[in-house]
Amino acid sequence: MNKRQTFNLLSKITLFYLIFTFVVFYFNAKFLTREADEFIDSDLNRRFGWLEHRVQYHLDKGTPADSLLGNSIKKIEKVSKRCKKTEYPIIEDVTIYHSDIERNLIHRKKIVLIESNKQLYRVEMDKEVQNYYYFRDDIFDYLIPSFVVLIVITVAFNLLLQGYFLRPFRRILEQMQLFKVGKSEDIQEVKTMTKEFVEMQNLFLTMVKQIDADYNHLKEYTEDVAHELQTPLAIIRNKAEGLLFSEKLEEQDAKVVKTIYDEANHLSRLGTTLNLITKIDNGEFTAVTELNTSEEINNQIEAIEELAQLKSLVIEKELSEEHSLTIDPYLFDIVLKNLLKNAIRYGTSEGPIKIKTTQNTLVISNYGKPLSFAKDQLFQRFVKGSDSDQSLGLGLALVAKICAVSILEIDYKYERHQHIFTLKG
Repeated sequence: MNKRQTFNLLSKITLFYLIFTFVVFYFNAKFLTREADEFIDSDLNRRFGWLEHRVQYHLDKGTPADSLLGNSIKKIEKVSKRCKKTEYPIIEDVTIYHSDIERNLIHRKKIVLIESNKQLYRVEMDKEVQNYYYFRDDIFDYLIPSFVVLIVITVAFNLLLQGYFLRPFRRILEQMQLFKVGKSEDIQEVKTMTKEFVEMQNLFLTMVKQIDADYNHLKEYTEDVAHELQTPLAIIRNKAEGLLFSEKLEEQDAKVVKTIYDEANHLSRLGTTLNLITKIDNGEFTAVTELNTSEEINNQIEAIEELAQLKSLVIEKELSEEHSLTIDPYLFDIVLKNLLKNAIRYGTSEGPIKIKTTQNTLVISNYGKPLSFAKDQLFQRFVKGSDSDQSLGLGLALVAKICAVSILEIDYKYERHQHIFTLKG
């Protein structure tokens, strides 16, 4: 399953805030630009209107048209009354070169018709509007940098405040991650004034109390059952063992008693192993250390070498003094015993049992028949070969469980008639 990319809550809120702010800035800039255009048109219309009234007034008084020409009034000429009056007024923006500043500037030109003393005049006026456009363009020029500054400030505050506002949340998460069943007393209350964090912490503490209560009940029940079963099972084994050595026991009865004895042993080992798996699941083995494996492997080989010889099996070892694992020593002892017993139980005299360590790996292999079931079932509980009646089917499941809690990797493959188990730290 692909891991989805995630973002923290404050970053997502900041992102949505910036998107919303950008939209507001953008439409605000569009609104201000439109208002600026309306102001420019209104102001110029007022100025042109004043010029028209001025020209009308002087023409009505008989003032010569040429004397009215000035900075804003560029041209006054007589036109026929038959001209197309519907084309006027003419308003347009033009670019005019100013030699004194050596620049082109935008002017608003307006051409109107004025009738005075029964004569029609065509009057051309213009106003320099470059500064108006500068004013309008400055809206975007200032809003964009302002938005960029806002982004920088917001992101900076986001980074700074994440550590402050989310510190209680991270501490609560850390306690959740470090929580171990049966150790609720180690949890310390995180002080915070944030309502949501208080609610989350209260819910977490309630769940922890419930989990601990359920765990303690289950633990007591499991331990009581395991303890109480051992006594009658021991009695059954002792009685069966006594009957096996009785001279009065018939052969057929001896077989029945032997079956009872074997099943009692089987049940005793089953209870012990299941109880051990439960303890491992609950994280009760915490004496984790950096363990050099060479000495422990040599001790285990000495312990099982005689058993291997009974099956005509040879054990070959190639150990590296640099190989070590971070694991509880008791749990490593269980892993090693189960892998070696598995190799002896299913090994054949076709080749030796090989134990090899390098700096990072431990490999145990034995010759034997291929698996009679799917490879992915190998580390499941109660899965065993068809020719292993004495096996509980829990050894490799126990190995896999220990590797999981110890953050170790256990791998299996079958090649060249060999079962190969590889343990990596």
